[in-house]
Amino acid sequence: MSIEIMFTNQGKTMSQINGVSFNTLTKTQGVNQSQNRSYAYLLNQPIEDKVEFSSTKKAKNNNPLNLLQSFMSDAVRKFQIRNTPEQYMNKFLNEDYINQSVAAHKEEIDGILGKYGYTPKVDMSHLEDSKNHFMTTYNYVTNLTREGGYEISDDDRYTLQEAALLHDIGKALIPDEVFNKPGRFTPEEREVMDLHSELSYVLLKDSGISEASLNAIRNHHHKEQTGDRITELLLLCDETSALKENRVYKKGFSDEKTAAILNEDAEAGKLNKDIVKQGLNIMSPN
Repeated sequence: MSIEIMFTNQGKTMSQINGVSFNTLTKTQGVNQSQNRSYAYLLNQPIEDKVEFSSTKKAKNNNPLNLLQSFMSDAVRKFQIRNTPEQYMNKFLNEDYINQSVAAHKEEIDGILGKYGYTPKVDMSHLEDSKNHFMTTYNYVTNLTREGGYEISDDDRYTLQEAALLHDIGKALIPDEVFNKPGRFTPEEREVMDLHSELSYVLLKDSGISEASLNAIRNHHHKEQTGDRITELLLLCDETSALKENRVYKKGFSDEKTAAILNEDAEAGKLNKDIVKQGLNIMSPN
């Protein structure tokens, strides 16, 4: 089942679900369009574009209104991920959202950090320092999977872009003495830093983002190939971005050194060789 939505530069929308227009469907279901935030959001986008959104979601009792709400929610999410990624990212990378999520999952987060003797504390400066990394990773993902690049489905591309925008949100909970350490990590400090992927999963698991995105976020720091193509693509783009960026403990590496390290990791089985080979040929940030 799919919805086709046409955006025009006047901000008007033509859309259907199974051949029935949204106007007809919302009227027959007694829904005021102005009260439907998803519908109103799309109506107010003055962008020339055409997007097809498909879904296998099943609404309760196949109620047309529930289907409409489900499709529209998915449509808005995908539209924002592709067209306003920084705005989409900032819906989650803000102190109110993170504090609410920490409170909702306090016991689980306490257990993750408590094993290393740390008490959870939100430090938003860690995310301010990381936003450029999120967007750079997003750009790598977008360029890697663009037309003529690594071939994946449209749904998988949205998943990968969503995961790129949010994959390190858990760094807000990494202790500052580890996050901002200027030198090399000890083995235990490296373990603590790598907790951010599990913490990211916990902070986002009730957020409404896709299960596939959550899986990639949770597993993007596994040191071996997972067999999940989305996770492996995210890992390559994340590592490429991290290697080329300046960090408190290093200056950004050159393209040549970055490529050498990625190839070494591929030979060691940490990265997928085919993905690395193709990725190095076509990735370049905007």
